[in-house]
Amino acid sequence: MLWTCLEFVVLAVLAVVRAKLWTYGSDTGTFAQIVHDSFGGMRNGVEAGSHFRYHWSPTLVVLWPLVAIPANALGLQLAQAAATVLCAPLVAAIARAYVTPRLADGLGVLTLLYPPLLALGFDEFHELGLFTPLVLALVLCAERRRWLAFALCGLAAIGIREDAALTLVAFGGALIAIARFRRPKGMGLLDGFTASPRALAVAGASLALGAAVALAAYYGVITPRLGGWIPSHFYVYPFANGPLALVAAPFVHPREFGRAIFTFGRLTYVLEALIPLAFLPIRSPWALLALPGGAIVLLANSGYVWRMGDHYAALWIPWLLIATVASVATLARPAGERRAARWTTLAGVLCAVFLIAFDPLHPLHYLHSYYENLGDARRAIACVPKQASMATYDEWFSAVAAQRPRATIDRTNGVDYLVYAGDFWSDPNQARIWPEITKGVARGEYRAVCRFGAVVTYERVDGK
Repeated sequence: MLWTCLEFVVLAVLAVVRAKLWTYGSDTGTFAQIVHDSFGGMRNGVEAGSHFRYHWSPTLVVLWPLVAIPANALGLQLAQAAATVLCAPLVAAIARAYVTPRLADGLGVLTLLYPPLLALGFDEFHELGLFTPLVLALVLCAERRRWLAFALCGLAAIGIREDAALTLVAFGGALIAIARFRRPKGMGLLDGFTASPRALAVAGASLALGAAVALAAYYGVITPRLGGWIPSHFYVYPFANGPLALVAAPFVHPREFGRAIFTFGRLTYVLEALIPLAFLPIRSPWALLALPGGAIVLLANSGYVWRMGDHYAALWIPWLLIATVASVATLARPAGERRAARWTTLAGVLCAVFLIAFDPLHPLHYLHSYYENLGDARRAIACVPKQASMATYDEWFSAVAAQRPRATIDRTNGVDYLVYAGDFWSDPNQARIWPEITKGVARGEYRAVCRFGAVVTYERVDGK
């Protein structure tokens, strides 16, 4: 618990520093607007409407006080940091049913060091940042027969996101299989459940059914009314137009599928997931539950999705952690604790090596301000009425989004105000944005109303 608290303090301090430096990108600001509008349809400026056009995320409602009361996005970042470090005591609690307390604590520390998970705690806020502790809590509740808590965690996990719900269908099926075919106690994680087979089967069936119903409602009712599921473009290839076509592609277009999917970048992504855990997960059948989430990530056509350090990793992280516990528990039984402890220590060392050599947190990139004169930016944004529509840079948007429901990013027309700096050339979109602003001013569409250093606030001219 000491190391868990220490890691939370470190992540919380880093979150405060990033908030003060304005280095959180647009996702944090977008979710601040989404959560703030929890009871109004989860609308936000970046997605130009309801968040449900992109993802199924009703669970975000529970975070409303963290944004609405302080009127900033820092509460979301702290919640994500807390969710990340909470995984360690949950893993340790699961492991204590199968290994000694000392080894269980070692697995908890290993969890704190696991680079893909640690990166989630440092990254911009995403709803998937809450998924791993909920999955671990589901396993713990099932093992201890806490069915009310299991139901509550299941509801929260199903409402995190549609792709997360898909993985829960598989988990529910696994619980049903354990209830039906489990081996004698002591043979592996969850095989020795003290729960009756019937209770376990009901829990698994309820979880799988609940996730399936949520998916059916989302894709069958909600997204058609909102114009379709926007992220489907991640699964468009020359040989497959959308997720269903891509699933069929290995059978219909095997050569094209193989060339597109089996790439070096995806291989290194898989290795970055498994090497820090010393390949322990693949020693357990529980690793199979990582396949649905892993497929969702690896089938995407954008390297951004399968870049280690991004939030999509949360779709497979909990299942690898559970598989690691199962593998260590299996190693401890025939050969005693010493062999299992050596493997756990090796994994911890590998995690440390990866954090040093291939750190997915990229702290040197985020722990410095991207713009030197943030005071000028603050004063320029203060010129804009809070209820007016406004466009600015990603990081500036994220810093004020919780207070400005109609703010958005990278627009140069169609909004009441623009706030941009003539010297912000480190922004990747500046070369496109600034000439468009200049043209808009020349055409009389916008006029400068505030200027602080190189930062200018432009107001839309009536009728333009």
